[in-house]
Amino acid sequence: MRSVVGASLSPQVDVGSHRTPEPRDGVAVFDLDRTLIPGSSLALFGRELVRRGMVRRTTVARHAAHELGFRRQGLGAARLDSLVHRLLDAAAGEPAEPLRQVARSMGPELAGQVPVAARWLLERHLGRGDFVVILSASPQELVEAITNELGAHRAVGTRLEVDRDTLTGRLDGPFCYGQGKVECLERDVGPIDLSTATAYADSGSDLPLLERCGTAVAVNPDRELRRWAERARWPMVHLG
Repeated sequence: MRSVVGASLSPQVDVGSHRTPEPRDGVAVFDLDRTLIPGSSLALFGRELVRRGMVRRTTVARHAAHELGFRRQGLGAARLDSLVHRLLDAAAGEPAEPLRQVARSMGPELAGQVPVAARWLLERHLGRGDFVVILSASPQELVEAITNELGAHRAVGTRLEVDRDTLTGRLDGPFCYGQGKVECLERDVGPIDLSTATAYADSGSDLPLLERCGTAVAVNPDRELRRWAERARWPMVHLG
């Protein structure tokens, strides 16, 4: 039987709320890497897999070496694609549950990297009753782990194909990157009116999402997004 790593999260009630918000109540979408956290969650995940002896150091070493550069200017599409495929190749044929366990264990570490300003902004949306989504190219369960820690309502990430609890080395559905982020959001949340949503993201690759949303905020923007935000007069913020 074919399944995926990490089923869709059931919506959670935010602290102090009397009911779980629905997407029609108002939606706030937060990118993860360089938006809510300063670095790459996928690179951190890869290093943790190395530390536990689940993948070889050479699988992620080159990408880990670029982590400081990523914090400053983001990760190019080619480098991200390379890292994803290296991890997929390394995981092919391995049981899925140990990977799920590693992802779940990293929630507190990832949440601990969220700067005070970013956490305040997320909690502001929660406090006013918005349906808050955390969206990332990282594996679904890794995104679920930090989503649970931060009290957001839905995690949307890249799903990995599993056959009889064994990783196939392939994706199940779109890669949650670029236009794929919009597709994954619609897949996991359902049809929503993004014209009233607020989206926060850092990269030019996030333009398909940002352009669909009524309010777009460039957070720690890379050069491409900065140029676009200046032309479109989108607000730009730095959250640490």
